[in-house]
Amino acid sequence: MRNKNKWFLLYTKSKQEKRAKENLKNQGYEVFLPLISYEKPHDKESNLVEIMFPCYLFIRLKLGKDNWSKIRSTRGVNHLVMFGHKPAEVSNQVIEFLKERVDKNDTARQEIERQEYQQNDKIVIKEGPLEGFEATFLSTKSKERVNVLLNLVNQLIIAEIPTSYAGYKEDLQKFKLQ
Repeated sequence: MRNKNKWFLLYTKSKQEKRAKENLKNQGYEVFLPLISYEKPHDKESNLVEIMFPCYLFIRLKLGKDNWSKIRSTRGVNHLVMFGHKPAEVSNQVIEFLKERVDKNDTARQEIERQEYQQNDKIVIKEGPLEGFEATFLSTKSKERVNVLLNLVNQLIIAEIPTSYAGYKEDLQKFKLQ
């Protein structure tokens, strides 16, 4: 006999994916909300966790048995994604593929590489008296100092600032689902 449990796609209210997941789990539904955790290589304390597919989560339903109207009224849920009049079914292979790439907390790990700025890179100064100002990276003066081009009061000014004020370029490696 064919398994009647199938995965479907739910659209959640903005920024309420985790709320929808918990409320659905409390009602006895099997749900899957894959996350991505970004780690900086030299700063393991700094971890950013985001939803892999913002505003979406997967739900496993028993066809003909589960009450779908109860799902729509669940806090955090907007609606079941439909194609025409048919719910958007997600193949078991897609779910298995995603689950193979996440840990027990449904989180895939992603690393952010730290790189030096290149000439003409646009930067935002990260600290110091010019914090928040946009600048153009010009050159590295020494290990502790860099030159940047600032537009202050409609005047272009070359400023030499501590390297720590400029920070580092963080390059997010593309997350590959392969």
